[in-house]
Amino acid sequence: MTSVFSICIVLGSMCVCLLSAESEITVSGQVGSTAVLPCELQRVGTETPYIRWRIKSEDVFERSGEESYQGEGYEDRVDVPEEELRKGNCSLVLRNLSLTDAGVYTSYQIVRHTERSAIPKTEEISRVNLSVYEKPPEKRTEIPTDDAGMKCPHPLIMVLSLISCLLLQFFFA
Repeated sequence: MTSVFSICIVLGSMCVCLLSAESEITVSGQVGSTAVLPCELQRVGTETPYIRWRIKSEDVFERSGEESYQGEGYEDRVDVPEEELRKGNCSLVLRNLSLTDAGVYTSYQIVRHTERSAIPKTEEISRVNLSVYEKPPEKRTEIPTDDAGMKCPHPLIMVLSLISCLLLQFFFA
């Protein structure tokens, strides 16, 4: 009986650990396109939340009300629209993707619990793994040309034309 109870405790604790683990979302985009890194606030107050997006130890974007900061290399390419943020949508819009943008992005909400609290608390919201891929090379079907640069007809059309000419000559000769 004791061993069954021990197994139940172990399995139960494993389930709790798996359910409480932060999940990482994967987003992919093509070089030059726009990617939206999803993020949703659990609670929304009356004022615009203070949001920060980071990759490794580098700040990518911050928004506190109308004020925003765009990290080095992300200027004019990133945004968390203020009107969306007020609704609880803290998704990062990243335009003109480049291969160097790939990595794990983490969003944070900066919270000040009380007026007396001088040190704000940073709460992680989400992690997004961004993968960036290049455009596949365009498949070009080239039309064969002769030495003078003129387009040559398809070989099957040439054979059918030759047979038609021979048949016409045979019947009208």
